[in-house]
Amino acid sequence: MADPFNWICPSCGRHTTITDPNVHSGSTSIYADETPEDRGICLFYRLVECPNKECGLPQFKVDVFYGTQLARSYKQVNPDGTRPVGIGHFTFVPTTAQPLSEHVPASVMSDYNEAYLIARLSPKASATLARRALQGMVRNFFQVVGKRTLHAELEAIKDKCDPSLYDAMMAVKSVGNIGAHPDQDISLIVEVEPGEAETLLQLIHLLDREWYVARADRLDRIAKMNQLAASKAAPLPASTPTATS
Repeated sequence: MADPFNWICPSCGRHTTITDPNVHSGSTSIYADETPEDRGICLFYRLVECPNKECGLPQFKVDVFYGTQLARSYKQVNPDGTRPVGIGHFTFVPTTAQPLSEHVPASVMSDYNEAYLIARLSPKASATLARRALQGMVRNFFQVVGKRTLHAELEAIKDKCDPSLYDAMMAVKSVGNIGAHPDQDISLIVEVEPGEAETLLQLIHLLDREWYVARADRLDRIAKMNQLAASKAAPLPASTPTATS
């Protein structure tokens, strides 16, 4: 029986505590009969189902490590960054954590989803796609035109958005910059620190909520108020005289 743990559903965003029977985890070891002691493979997996009845979607994650064979059991060792891709942490379901709303442009959603999929395999490529998604949001939401760089576009909207959001965008705008502008010196490599690509994706998700979702909610409330006003202004049906005998 698994111990209860706090969890945020990547599909609906609900904070909850996971207990049995909403979680199943396990591990297995893979090796050949002649596998040297330092070359085994360990797999640890966990399936969590969201207890929210309105969601109920699963999250399936797998951790893959090189292990040390000890009496046909394995002791987990840390991933080696110099080893081939495929050793590390993988989320198979959902393919995109915290999906964007239906209100963002299709091109932004496509870049965001792909950036999430490759965030662990290629942080530099992920950051480049995420940065392009950010630029697409700025251009679309504020109708920014005629600017050559993301920096110039952000400066153009400085007085139109929340100061804390502006500061956050300016702080991460350079992540993936060389990949987004290949006409610059290709020998200059901008390293992406661990977690930077994920931070940029989190910013895009936040901007979706602060810009697109908030605007859609506001327009929906205004439409409902207009409908209410229209219903109150409509003339009442005339009453039919009661016939007398």
